[in-house]
Amino acid sequence: MSQTRRKELPLKRKHVSLNVILFIFIFSCAASSFIMFRYGISEEDEHVLHQMASVEKFKEMHLNHDTESNANFKTKKPPVPMPPQEDRELHLARGVAGLPMSQTPALEGAERGKIECDVDANDLAYWNEPQGLRDIHFQSPFAVVEDDSSEKYLSFEPDSGGWNNIRMSLENMFVIAAATNRTLVLPPEQPVYLLNYDKKKHHRGFADFYPIHKPYFRNRLKIITTEEFLQREGDANGRLPISEELKERVMKAHQVCERRAKSSISCFAVYDHLRSVGYVPSIDGNKNCFVFDTDAYQGNKMTTAHSRAAKNFCSGRKMELLTADTQNHTLIHFQTSEQKYRILNHFYGFVHFTDPAIDNFYKRFVRDYMHYTDVIFCAAGKIIHSLQEEGKKLGFGADKEGVGGYSSLHVRRGDLQYKEVKISAEEWYSNSKDLWMEDEILFIASDERNKTFFDPIKEHHDIRFLDDYRELAGLDDLDPNYMGMVDTIVASRGRIFVGTFYSTFTGFITRMRGYNGISMADTYYGHNKYKTELHDWNHEHRGSEFSHEWPSGWVGIDGDVVPSREIF
Repeated sequence: MSQTRRKELPLKRKHVSLNVILFIFIFSCAASSFIMFRYGISEEDEHVLHQMASVEKFKEMHLNHDTESNANFKTKKPPVPMPPQEDRELHLARGVAGLPMSQTPALEGAERGKIECDVDANDLAYWNEPQGLRDIHFQSPFAVVEDDSSEKYLSFEPDSGGWNNIRMSLENMFVIAAATNRTLVLPPEQPVYLLNYDKKKHHRGFADFYPIHKPYFRNRLKIITTEEFLQREGDANGRLPISEELKERVMKAHQVCERRAKSSISCFAVYDHLRSVGYVPSIDGNKNCFVFDTDAYQGNKMTTAHSRAAKNFCSGRKMELLTADTQNHTLIHFQTSEQKYRILNHFYGFVHFTDPAIDNFYKRFVRDYMHYTDVIFCAAGKIIHSLQEEGKKLGFGADKEGVGGYSSLHVRRGDLQYKEVKISAEEWYSNSKDLWMEDEILFIASDERNKTFFDPIKEHHDIRFLDDYRELAGLDDLDPNYMGMVDTIVASRGRIFVGTFYSTFTGFITRMRGYNGISMADTYYGHNKYKTELHDWNHEHRGSEFSHEWPSGWVGIDGDVVPSREIF
Protein backbone atom coordinates (compact mmCIF):
# COMPACT_ATOMS: atom_id res chain seq x y z
CA MET A 1 0.00 0.00 0.00
CA SER A 2 2.94 2.32 0.41
CA GLN A 3 3.02 5.04 -2.20
CA THR A 4 5.29 7.85 -3.29
CA ARG A 5 4.99 10.73 -5.67
CA ARG A 6 5.65 9.64 -9.22
CA LYS A 7 8.77 10.76 -11.06
CA GLU A 8 9.21 10.27 -14.82
CA LEU A 9 12.29 8.31 -15.93
CA PRO A 10 14.31 9.63 -18.90
CA LEU A 11 13.28 7.98 -22.17
CA LYS A 12 16.62 6.15 -22.60
CA ARG A 13 16.47 4.73 -19.07
CA LYS A 14 12.93 3.60 -19.72
CA HIS A 15 14.02 1.62 -22.81
CA VAL A 16 16.93 0.04 -20.94
CA SER A 17 14.68 -0.83 -17.99
CA LEU A 18 12.08 -2.42 -20.27
CA ASN A 19 14.73 -4.51 -22.09
CA VAL A 20 16.17 -5.73 -18.79
CA ILE A 21 12.73 -6.59 -17.45
CA LEU A 22 11.82 -8.42 -20.67
CA PHE A 23 15.03 -10.45 -20.58
CA ILE A 24 14.50 -11.42 -16.92
CA PHE A 25 10.88 -12.36 -17.59
CA ILE A 26 11.75 -14.62 -20.57
CA PHE A 27 14.63 -16.24 -18.69
CA SER A 28 12.42 -16.84 -15.62
CA CYS A 29 9.66 -18.42 -17.68
CA ALA A 30 12.12 -20.73 -19.46
CA ALA A 31 13.76 -21.72 -16.18
CA SER A 32 10.41 -22.36 -14.52
CA SER A 33 9.21 -24.50 -17.43
CA PHE A 34 12.41 -26.55 -17.34
CA ILE A 35 12.16 -27.13 -13.59
CA MET A 36 8.50 -28.11 -13.78
CA PHE A 37 9.22 -30.46 -16.73
CA ARG A 38 12.38 -31.95 -15.20
CA TYR A 39 11.08 -32.47 -11.68
CA GLY A 40 7.37 -32.87 -12.23
CA ILE A 41 6.20 -30.00 -10.05
CA SER A 42 2.44 -30.11 -9.73
CA GLU A 43 0.02 -27.18 -9.82
CA GLU A 44 -0.27 -27.37 -6.03
CA ASP A 45 3.52 -27.31 -5.67
CA GLU A 46 3.66 -24.36 -8.03
CA HIS A 47 1.24 -22.50 -5.77
CA VAL A 48 3.40 -23.29 -2.76
CA LEU A 49 6.42 -21.81 -4.55
CA HIS A 50 4.39 -18.75 -5.47
CA GLN A 51 3.21 -18.36 -1.88
CA MET A 52 6.79 -18.66 -0.60
CA ALA A 53 7.84 -15.94 -3.01
CA SER A 54 4.93 -13.80 -1.84
CA VAL A 55 6.02 -14.22 1.77
CA GLU A 56 9.55 -13.14 0.92
CA LYS A 57 8.23 -10.17 -1.03
CA PHE A 58 5.99 -9.20 1.86
CA LYS A 59 8.87 -9.44 4.35
CA GLU A 60 11.03 -7.34 2.05
CA MET A 61 8.32 -4.70 1.81
CA HIS A 62 7.27 -4.55 5.44
CA LEU A 63 9.92 -6.03 7.75
CA ASN A 64 11.51 -2.67 8.49
CA HIS A 65 8.49 -0.55 7.57
CA ASP A 66 8.12 1.30 10.85
CA THR A 67 11.83 2.02 11.31
CA GLU A 68 12.57 3.60 7.96
CA SER A 69 13.31 7.27 7.82
CA ASN A 70 10.86 9.53 6.09
CA ALA A 71 13.42 10.21 3.37
CA ASN A 72 13.91 6.52 2.58
CA PHE A 73 10.16 5.98 2.74
CA LYS A 74 9.67 8.46 -0.10
CA THR A 75 12.14 6.77 -2.45
CA LYS A 76 10.20 3.51 -2.71
CA LYS A 77 8.88 2.45 -6.08
CA PRO A 78 5.58 4.25 -6.75
CA PRO A 79 2.35 2.30 -7.24
CA VAL A 80 0.63 1.85 -10.56
CA PRO A 81 -1.60 4.90 -11.05
CA MET A 82 -5.26 4.24 -10.35
CA PRO A 83 -7.12 3.38 -13.56
CA PRO A 84 -10.50 4.96 -14.21
CA GLN A 85 -13.26 3.54 -12.01
CA GLU A 86 -15.05 1.89 -14.94
CA ASP A 87 -11.86 0.14 -16.13
CA ARG A 88 -10.93 -1.40 -12.81
CA GLU A 89 -11.46 -5.15 -12.55
CA LEU A 90 -12.71 -6.11 -9.09
CA HIS A 91 -11.69 -9.59 -7.98
CA LEU A 92 -13.22 -11.81 -5.31
CA ALA A 93 -9.82 -12.30 -3.62
CA ARG A 94 -8.97 -9.05 -1.90
CA GLY A 95 -5.32 -8.27 -1.23
CA VAL A 96 -3.58 -10.04 1.64
CA ALA A 97 -6.93 -11.26 2.97
CA GLY A 98 -7.64 -13.31 -0.14
CA LEU A 99 -6.67 -16.76 -1.39
CA PRO A 100 -6.39 -18.28 -4.89
CA MET A 101 -9.66 -19.66 -6.30
CA SER A 102 -8.20 -23.18 -6.10
CA GLN A 103 -8.28 -22.82 -2.30
CA THR A 104 -11.70 -21.17 -2.09
CA PRO A 105 -14.37 -23.53 -3.43
CA ALA A 106 -16.91 -21.60 -1.35
CA LEU A 107 -16.51 -18.66 -3.76
CA GLU A 108 -17.58 -20.57 -6.87
CA GLY A 109 -20.59 -18.71 -8.24
CA ALA A 110 -20.04 -15.66 -6.02
CA GLU A 111 -19.96 -12.08 -7.27
CA ARG A 112 -18.67 -8.85 -5.82
CA GLY A 113 -21.38 -6.86 -4.11
CA LYS A 114 -22.84 -3.79 -5.76
CA ILE A 115 -23.87 -0.49 -4.21
CA GLU A 116 -27.02 1.26 -5.35
CA CYS A 117 -25.89 4.84 -5.89
CA ASP A 118 -26.18 7.71 -8.38
CA VAL A 119 -22.42 7.39 -8.96
CA ASP A 120 -20.31 4.24 -9.37
CA ALA A 121 -19.30 3.27 -5.83
CA ASN A 122 -19.04 -0.50 -6.38
CA ASP A 123 -15.32 -0.53 -5.62
CA LEU A 124 -16.23 0.08 -1.97
CA ALA A 125 -18.19 -3.19 -1.71
CA TYR A 126 -15.92 -5.54 0.27
CA TRP A 127 -18.65 -8.18 0.47
CA ASN A 128 -19.97 -10.77 -1.97
CA GLU A 129 -23.56 -10.71 -3.16
CA PRO A 130 -24.56 -13.30 -4.05
CA GLN A 131 -22.32 -15.55 -2.04
CA GLY A 132 -20.92 -18.71 -3.66
CA LEU A 133 -23.29 -21.58 -4.36
CA ARG A 134 -21.87 -23.68 -1.54
CA ASP A 135 -22.50 -20.92 0.98
CA ILE A 136 -26.00 -20.27 -0.32
CA HIS A 137 -26.93 -23.92 0.21
CA PHE A 138 -25.01 -24.40 3.47
CA GLN A 139 -26.98 -26.03 6.30
CA SER A 140 -25.69 -25.65 9.84
CA PRO A 141 -25.14 -28.92 11.73
CA PHE A 142 -26.35 -27.07 14.85
CA ALA A 143 -29.70 -26.00 13.38
CA VAL A 144 -33.02 -26.73 14.99
CA VAL A 145 -35.29 -28.79 12.77
CA GLU A 146 -37.52 -26.50 10.72
CA ASP A 147 -41.11 -27.09 11.75
CA ASP A 148 -43.65 -24.28 11.83
CA SER A 149 -45.43 -25.91 14.77
CA SER A 150 -42.29 -25.74 16.91
CA GLU A 151 -40.39 -22.68 15.71
CA LYS A 152 -37.55 -21.67 17.99
CA TYR A 153 -36.42 -18.12 18.75
CA LEU A 154 -33.44 -16.12 19.94
CA SER A 155 -33.87 -12.67 21.52
CA PHE A 156 -31.44 -10.21 23.05
CA GLU A 157 -31.08 -6.81 24.65
CA PRO A 158 -28.90 -4.18 22.88
CA ASP A 159 -25.66 -3.25 24.61
CA SER A 160 -25.90 -0.17 26.80
CA GLY A 161 -22.88 1.54 25.20
CA GLY A 162 -22.36 3.51 22.01
CA TRP A 163 -23.06 2.35 18.47
CA ASN A 164 -19.91 0.32 17.88
CA ASN A 165 -20.35 -1.51 21.18
CA ILE A 166 -23.92 -2.28 20.13
CA ARG A 167 -22.65 -3.44 16.72
CA MET A 168 -20.13 -5.83 18.29
CA SER A 169 -22.75 -7.42 20.53
CA LEU A 170 -25.23 -7.54 17.65
CA GLU A 171 -22.81 -9.43 15.39
CA ASN A 172 -22.54 -12.15 18.04
CA MET A 173 -26.33 -12.45 18.25
CA PHE A 174 -26.73 -12.68 14.47
CA VAL A 175 -24.05 -15.38 14.21
CA ILE A 176 -25.56 -17.47 17.02
CA ALA A 177 -29.08 -17.13 15.58
CA ALA A 178 -27.88 -18.10 12.10
CA ALA A 179 -25.87 -21.08 13.37
CA THR A 180 -28.75 -22.42 15.47
CA ASN A 181 -31.35 -21.65 12.77
CA ARG A 182 -33.44 -19.77 15.30
CA THR A 183 -35.70 -16.89 14.33
CA LEU A 184 -34.05 -13.72 15.57
CA VAL A 185 -36.35 -11.43 17.54
CA LEU A 186 -35.27 -7.81 17.18
CA PRO A 187 -35.76 -5.62 20.26
CA PRO A 188 -38.19 -2.69 20.08
CA GLU A 189 -36.87 0.46 18.44
CA GLN A 190 -35.22 2.66 21.06
CA PRO A 191 -32.86 5.62 21.46
CA VAL A 192 -29.21 4.74 20.90
CA TYR A 193 -26.53 6.32 23.06
CA LEU A 194 -24.89 9.22 21.17
CA LEU A 195 -27.02 8.61 18.05
CA ASN A 196 -29.41 11.42 18.89
CA TYR A 197 -28.75 13.87 16.06
CA ASP A 198 -32.10 13.39 14.32
CA LYS A 199 -34.55 15.45 16.35
CA LYS A 200 -37.52 14.09 14.40
CA LYS A 201 -36.80 10.42 15.07
CA HIS A 202 -35.51 9.46 18.47
CA HIS A 203 -35.99 5.69 18.27
CA ARG A 204 -33.82 3.42 16.14
CA GLY A 205 -34.07 -0.08 14.77
CA PHE A 206 -31.29 -2.13 13.21
CA ALA A 207 -32.97 -1.94 9.81
CA ASP A 208 -31.94 1.74 9.80
CA PHE A 209 -28.33 0.64 9.41
CA TYR A 210 -28.25 -2.88 7.92
CA PRO A 211 -29.96 -4.34 4.81
CA ILE A 212 -31.91 -6.86 6.87
CA HIS A 213 -35.08 -6.50 4.78
CA LYS A 214 -33.39 -7.60 1.57
CA PRO A 215 -34.54 -11.05 0.37
CA TYR A 216 -31.02 -12.49 0.30
CA PHE A 217 -30.60 -11.55 3.97
CA ARG A 218 -33.94 -13.08 4.97
CA ASN A 219 -33.09 -16.28 3.09
CA ARG A 220 -30.11 -16.79 5.41
CA LEU A 221 -31.61 -15.60 8.70
CA LYS A 222 -35.24 -15.40 9.78
CA ILE A 223 -35.94 -12.10 11.53
CA ILE A 224 -39.09 -10.75 13.20
CA THR A 225 -39.94 -7.78 15.42
CA THR A 226 -40.83 -8.00 19.09
CA GLU A 227 -44.39 -7.07 18.12
CA GLU A 228 -44.62 -10.01 15.71
CA PHE A 229 -43.12 -12.34 18.31
CA LEU A 230 -45.68 -11.35 20.94
CA GLN A 231 -48.51 -11.76 18.44
CA ARG A 232 -47.33 -15.31 17.73
CA GLU A 233 -46.41 -16.53 21.18
CA GLY A 234 -47.43 -13.96 23.80
CA ASP A 235 -51.19 -14.29 24.06
CA ALA A 236 -53.05 -16.72 26.30
CA ASN A 237 -52.94 -19.45 23.64
CA GLY A 238 -49.28 -18.92 22.80
CA ARG A 239 -46.37 -21.00 24.07
CA LEU A 240 -44.85 -18.03 25.92
CA PRO A 241 -47.80 -16.01 27.28
CA ILE A 242 -47.26 -12.62 28.93
CA SER A 243 -48.11 -12.66 32.60
CA GLU A 244 -51.04 -10.49 33.73
CA GLU A 245 -48.64 -8.60 35.99
CA LEU A 246 -46.47 -7.50 33.02
CA LYS A 247 -49.00 -7.41 30.22
CA GLU A 248 -50.00 -3.73 30.29
CA ARG A 249 -46.42 -2.49 30.52
CA VAL A 250 -45.16 -4.87 27.83
CA MET A 251 -47.88 -3.90 25.35
CA LYS A 252 -47.02 -0.21 25.78
CA ALA A 253 -43.36 -0.81 25.01
CA HIS A 254 -43.33 -3.61 22.44
CA GLN A 255 -42.98 -1.28 19.40
CA VAL A 256 -40.80 1.53 20.75
CA CYS A 257 -39.30 1.81 24.20
CA GLU A 258 -36.90 3.79 26.38
CA ARG A 259 -34.05 2.55 28.53
CA ARG A 260 -35.49 4.07 31.69
CA ALA A 261 -37.09 1.88 34.32
CA LYS A 262 -39.64 4.56 35.29
CA SER A 263 -40.70 5.35 31.71
CA SER A 264 -44.25 4.42 30.69
CA ILE A 265 -42.67 2.67 27.71
CA SER A 266 -39.71 1.12 29.51
CA CYS A 267 -37.67 -1.41 27.54
CA PHE A 268 -37.17 -3.31 30.78
CA ALA A 269 -40.82 -4.36 30.80
CA VAL A 270 -40.22 -6.25 27.55
CA TYR A 271 -36.89 -7.59 28.81
CA ASP A 272 -38.50 -8.80 32.06
CA HIS A 273 -41.02 -10.79 30.03
CA LEU A 274 -38.38 -12.34 27.77
CA ARG A 275 -36.20 -13.23 30.76
CA SER A 276 -39.16 -14.87 32.52
CA VAL A 277 -40.27 -17.09 29.62
CA GLY A 278 -36.94 -17.87 27.94
CA TYR A 279 -33.80 -19.80 28.74
CA VAL A 280 -31.28 -17.16 29.83
CA PRO A 281 -27.61 -18.26 29.64
CA SER A 282 -25.43 -16.74 32.34
CA ILE A 283 -22.73 -15.69 29.89
CA ASP A 284 -20.24 -12.88 30.43
CA GLY A 285 -18.16 -12.03 27.38
CA ASN A 286 -15.10 -11.36 29.54
CA LYS A 287 -15.36 -14.66 31.40
CA ASN A 288 -16.91 -17.01 28.85
CA CYS A 289 -16.46 -18.19 25.29
CA PHE A 290 -19.18 -19.90 23.23
CA VAL A 291 -18.04 -23.03 21.39
CA PHE A 292 -19.84 -24.96 18.64
CA ASP A 293 -18.55 -28.53 18.21
CA THR A 294 -20.48 -31.22 16.33
CA ASP A 295 -19.43 -34.01 18.73
CA ALA A 296 -20.23 -32.04 21.88
CA TYR A 297 -23.53 -30.95 20.34
CA GLN A 298 -24.57 -34.63 20.12
CA GLY A 299 -23.46 -35.31 23.68
CA ASN A 300 -20.18 -36.94 22.73
CA LYS A 301 -16.62 -36.11 23.72
CA MET A 302 -14.75 -33.55 21.66
CA THR A 303 -11.76 -34.83 19.73
CA THR A 304 -8.36 -34.09 21.25
CA ALA A 305 -7.51 -31.67 18.44
CA HIS A 306 -10.80 -29.78 18.72
CA SER A 307 -10.60 -29.66 22.50
CA ARG A 308 -7.07 -28.28 22.39
CA ALA A 309 -8.01 -25.67 19.78
CA ALA A 310 -11.09 -24.59 21.75
CA LYS A 311 -9.11 -24.22 24.97
CA ASN A 312 -6.50 -22.23 23.14
CA PHE A 313 -9.24 -20.00 21.71
CA CYS A 314 -10.90 -19.45 25.09
CA SER A 315 -7.53 -18.65 26.72
CA GLY A 316 -8.62 -19.15 30.32
CA ARG A 317 -12.26 -18.21 29.91
CA LYS A 318 -14.94 -20.73 30.84
CA MET A 319 -16.12 -22.67 27.81
CA GLU A 320 -19.86 -22.73 27.10
CA LEU A 321 -20.79 -25.51 24.67
CA LEU A 322 -23.92 -25.53 22.56
CA THR A 323 -25.73 -28.85 23.02
CA ALA A 324 -28.82 -30.41 21.49
CA ASP A 325 -30.49 -30.05 24.90
CA THR A 326 -30.00 -26.28 24.73
CA GLN A 327 -31.84 -26.29 21.42
CA ASN A 328 -34.93 -27.78 23.08
CA HIS A 329 -35.84 -24.40 24.56
CA THR A 330 -38.46 -22.45 22.64
CA LEU A 331 -36.69 -19.17 23.37
CA ILE A 332 -33.08 -18.42 24.22
CA HIS A 333 -32.69 -14.89 25.54
CA PHE A 334 -29.44 -13.00 26.07
CA GLN A 335 -29.63 -10.27 28.73
CA THR A 336 -26.75 -8.38 27.14
CA SER A 337 -27.87 -4.91 28.29
CA GLU A 338 -26.80 -5.81 31.84
CA GLN A 339 -23.22 -4.95 32.78
CA LYS A 340 -22.62 -8.44 34.16
CA TYR A 341 -23.71 -10.13 30.93
CA ARG A 342 -22.41 -7.81 28.22
CA ILE A 343 -20.81 -9.47 25.22
CA LEU A 344 -18.42 -6.67 24.35
CA ASN A 345 -16.36 -8.93 22.12
CA HIS A 346 -15.60 -9.23 18.46
CA PHE A 347 -17.69 -12.15 17.26
CA TYR A 348 -14.60 -14.08 16.13
CA GLY A 349 -13.14 -13.71 19.62
CA PHE A 350 -16.28 -14.93 21.46
CA VAL A 351 -17.89 -17.54 19.18
CA HIS A 352 -15.74 -20.44 18.01
CA PHE A 353 -16.59 -23.28 15.64
CA THR A 354 -14.13 -26.14 16.01
CA ASP A 355 -14.47 -27.04 12.32
CA PRO A 356 -12.41 -24.36 10.50
CA ALA A 357 -14.61 -24.58 7.38
CA ILE A 358 -17.70 -23.74 9.45
CA ASP A 359 -15.82 -21.10 11.42
CA ASN A 360 -14.83 -19.39 8.18
CA PHE A 361 -18.38 -19.67 6.84
CA TYR A 362 -19.71 -17.53 9.69
CA LYS A 363 -16.88 -15.05 9.30
CA ARG A 364 -17.99 -14.71 5.67
CA PHE A 365 -21.57 -14.38 6.89
CA VAL A 366 -20.69 -11.29 8.91
CA ARG A 367 -18.61 -9.82 6.08
CA ASP A 368 -21.18 -10.47 3.36
CA TYR A 369 -24.40 -9.70 5.23
CA MET A 370 -23.68 -7.34 8.09
CA HIS A 371 -22.47 -4.33 6.17
CA TYR A 372 -24.04 -0.89 6.24
CA THR A 373 -26.85 0.03 3.85
CA ASP A 374 -26.17 1.34 0.36
CA VAL A 375 -27.10 4.93 1.18
CA ILE A 376 -24.23 5.10 3.69
CA PHE A 377 -21.69 3.60 1.29
CA CYS A 378 -22.94 5.82 -1.55
CA ALA A 379 -22.21 9.00 0.40
CA ALA A 380 -18.81 7.65 1.49
CA GLY A 381 -17.96 6.73 -2.10
CA LYS A 382 -18.50 10.29 -3.30
CA ILE A 383 -16.12 11.59 -0.63
CA ILE A 384 -13.47 8.91 -1.25
CA HIS A 385 -13.43 9.49 -4.99
CA SER A 386 -13.20 13.26 -4.48
CA LEU A 387 -10.25 12.78 -2.13
CA GLN A 388 -8.58 10.47 -4.63
CA GLU A 389 -9.08 12.89 -7.51
CA GLU A 390 -7.52 15.65 -5.43
CA GLY A 391 -4.67 13.32 -4.45
CA LYS A 392 -4.15 12.27 -8.07
CA LYS A 393 -3.51 15.88 -9.06
CA LEU A 394 -0.76 15.95 -6.42
CA GLY A 395 0.79 12.75 -7.78
CA PHE A 396 -0.72 10.21 -5.38
CA GLY A 397 -2.37 7.20 -6.97
CA ALA A 398 -4.47 4.41 -5.51
CA ASP A 399 -4.11 0.65 -5.81
CA LYS A 400 -6.20 -1.65 -8.02
CA GLU A 401 -8.86 -1.91 -5.30
CA GLY A 402 -9.19 1.88 -5.20
CA VAL A 403 -7.49 2.21 -1.81
CA GLY A 404 -5.22 5.17 -1.15
CA GLY A 405 -4.56 8.49 -2.82
CA TYR A 406 -4.74 9.98 0.67
CA SER A 407 -4.09 8.80 4.22
CA SER A 408 -6.36 8.91 7.24
CA LEU A 409 -6.62 9.17 11.01
CA HIS A 410 -9.26 8.53 13.64
CA VAL A 411 -8.72 10.87 16.56
CA ARG A 412 -11.07 9.92 19.39
CA ARG A 413 -11.73 12.65 21.91
CA GLY A 414 -15.22 12.78 23.43
CA ASP A 415 -16.12 10.47 26.28
CA LEU A 416 -13.41 7.85 25.80
CA GLN A 417 -12.64 6.60 29.29
CA TYR A 418 -9.07 5.56 28.51
CA LYS A 419 -7.30 8.87 29.19
CA GLU A 420 -3.91 7.41 28.33
CA VAL A 421 -4.66 7.49 24.60
CA LYS A 422 -6.33 10.92 24.55
CA ILE A 423 -3.26 12.82 23.41
CA SER A 424 -2.68 16.29 22.00
CA ALA A 425 -2.58 17.07 18.28
CA GLU A 426 1.13 17.81 18.66
CA GLU A 427 1.63 14.24 19.91
CA TRP A 428 -0.52 12.84 17.12
CA TYR A 429 1.68 14.52 14.55
CA SER A 430 4.95 13.77 16.28
CA ASN A 431 4.08 10.07 16.64
CA SER A 432 2.92 9.62 13.06
CA LYS A 433 4.87 12.12 10.94
CA ASP A 434 7.24 9.39 9.71
CA LEU A 435 4.26 7.68 8.03
CA TRP A 436 3.00 10.54 5.90
CA MET A 437 4.36 11.60 2.54
CA GLU A 438 5.17 15.17 1.67
CA ASP A 439 2.08 17.06 0.41
CA GLU A 440 -0.17 14.06 1.13
CA ILE A 441 -3.77 14.89 2.08
CA LEU A 442 -4.86 13.59 5.48
CA PHE A 443 -8.52 12.78 6.13
CA ILE A 444 -9.38 13.00 9.84
CA ALA A 445 -12.39 11.25 11.36
CA SER A 446 -13.01 12.64 14.83
CA ASP A 447 -15.66 13.55 17.38
CA GLU A 448 -13.66 16.69 18.21
CA ARG A 449 -15.88 19.62 17.24
CA ASN A 450 -13.24 22.31 17.69
CA LYS A 451 -11.29 21.94 14.46
CA THR A 452 -8.57 24.34 15.65
CA PHE A 453 -7.44 21.43 17.81
CA PHE A 454 -5.86 20.00 14.64
CA ASP A 455 -3.87 23.13 13.74
CA PRO A 456 -0.52 21.49 14.68
CA ILE A 457 -1.20 18.87 11.96
CA LYS A 458 -2.55 21.47 9.54
CA GLU A 459 0.79 23.27 9.68
CA HIS A 460 2.34 20.34 7.79
CA HIS A 461 -0.45 18.82 5.69
CA ASP A 462 -3.71 19.68 3.99
CA ILE A 463 -6.35 18.09 6.19
CA ARG A 464 -9.94 17.19 5.37
CA PHE A 465 -12.99 16.44 7.49
CA LEU A 466 -16.41 15.00 6.73
CA ASP A 467 -17.97 18.46 6.92
CA ASP A 468 -15.87 19.56 3.93
CA TYR A 469 -18.00 17.30 1.71
CA ARG A 470 -21.51 18.09 2.93
CA GLU A 471 -22.71 19.47 -0.39
CA LEU A 472 -20.77 17.06 -2.59
CA ALA A 473 -22.04 13.94 -0.79
CA GLY A 474 -25.48 15.31 0.05
CA LEU A 475 -24.87 14.74 3.75
CA ASP A 476 -27.57 17.19 4.82
CA ASP A 477 -30.15 14.98 3.11
CA LEU A 478 -29.06 11.89 5.05
CA ASP A 479 -30.00 10.66 8.48
CA PRO A 480 -27.55 12.64 10.67
CA ASN A 481 -26.85 9.49 12.65
CA TYR A 482 -25.13 8.03 9.59
CA MET A 483 -22.26 10.51 9.78
CA GLY A 484 -20.04 8.37 12.02
CA MET A 485 -20.57 5.38 9.74
CA VAL A 486 -19.66 7.41 6.65
CA ASP A 487 -16.56 8.59 8.54
CA THR A 488 -15.45 5.00 9.19
CA ILE A 489 -15.75 4.02 5.54
CA VAL A 490 -13.81 7.04 4.27
CA ALA A 491 -11.08 6.53 6.88
CA SER A 492 -10.85 2.82 6.02
CA ARG A 493 -9.68 3.55 2.46
CA GLY A 494 -6.60 5.58 3.36
CA ARG A 495 -3.15 4.49 2.18
CA ILE A 496 -1.97 4.60 5.80
CA PHE A 497 -4.42 4.68 8.69
CA VAL A 498 -3.60 5.77 12.24
CA GLY A 499 -6.27 5.19 14.87
CA THR A 500 -7.03 5.35 18.57
CA PHE A 501 -6.25 2.29 20.67
CA TYR A 502 -9.22 1.07 22.79
CA SER A 503 -11.69 2.69 20.40
CA THR A 504 -14.20 0.28 18.83
CA PHE A 505 -14.76 2.96 16.17
CA THR A 506 -11.11 2.61 15.15
CA GLY A 507 -11.50 -1.17 15.49
CA PHE A 508 -14.18 -1.36 12.82
CA ILE A 509 -12.13 0.84 10.49
CA THR A 510 -9.32 -1.67 10.95
CA ARG A 511 -11.59 -4.58 10.10
CA MET A 512 -12.95 -2.91 6.98
CA ARG A 513 -9.36 -2.33 5.90
CA GLY A 514 -8.80 -6.03 6.43
CA TYR A 515 -11.89 -6.92 4.38
CA ASN A 516 -10.45 -4.72 1.62
CA GLY A 517 -7.23 -6.74 1.70
CA ILE A 518 -5.05 -3.98 3.15
CA SER A 519 -2.00 -5.17 5.05
CA MET A 520 -1.97 -4.50 8.77
CA ALA A 521 1.56 -3.18 8.23
CA ASP A 522 -0.18 -0.06 6.91
CA THR A 523 -2.32 0.42 10.03
CA TYR A 524 -1.04 2.10 13.19
CA TYR A 525 -2.14 3.68 16.46
CA GLY A 526 -1.51 7.27 17.46
CA HIS A 527 -0.08 6.49 20.88
CA ASN A 528 3.56 5.38 20.64
CA LYS A 529 3.03 2.61 23.19
CA TYR A 530 0.61 0.86 20.81
CA LYS A 531 1.83 2.25 17.49
CA THR A 532 2.67 -1.08 15.82
CA GLU A 533 0.37 -3.32 17.87
CA LEU A 534 -1.26 -4.65 14.69
CA HIS A 535 2.05 -5.62 13.09
CA ASP A 536 2.34 -8.76 15.23
CA TRP A 537 0.07 -11.78 14.84
CA ASN A 538 2.28 -14.25 16.67
CA HIS A 539 0.64 -14.01 20.07
CA GLU A 540 -2.66 -15.72 20.86
CA HIS A 541 -5.47 -13.29 21.53
CA ARG A 542 -7.45 -13.45 24.74
CA GLY A 543 -10.76 -13.18 22.94
CA SER A 544 -12.10 -10.36 25.09
CA GLU A 545 -9.72 -7.78 23.64
CA PHE A 546 -12.26 -5.22 22.47
CA SER A 547 -9.38 -2.72 22.45
CA HIS A 548 -8.48 -3.65 18.88
CA GLU A 549 -9.28 -6.11 16.12
CA TRP A 550 -6.92 -8.73 14.70
CA PRO A 551 -6.60 -10.60 11.37
CA SER A 552 -8.46 -13.75 12.52
CA GLY A 553 -11.63 -11.95 11.45
CA TRP A 554 -10.71 -11.51 7.79
CA VAL A 555 -7.49 -13.19 6.61
CA GLY A 556 -8.08 -16.42 4.68
CA ILE A 557 -11.77 -16.63 5.61
CA ASP A 558 -12.74 -17.69 2.08
CA GLY A 559 -10.87 -20.96 2.57
CA ASP A 560 -11.68 -24.08 4.59
CA VAL A 561 -8.64 -24.18 6.87
CA VAL A 562 -7.11 -22.10 9.65
CA PRO A 563 -5.17 -19.41 7.76
CA SER A 564 -1.42 -19.04 7.81
CA ARG A 565 -0.10 -16.11 9.83
CA GLU A 566 2.67 -15.44 7.35
CA ILE A 567 0.90 -12.66 5.48
CA PHE A 568 -1.56 -10.22 7.00
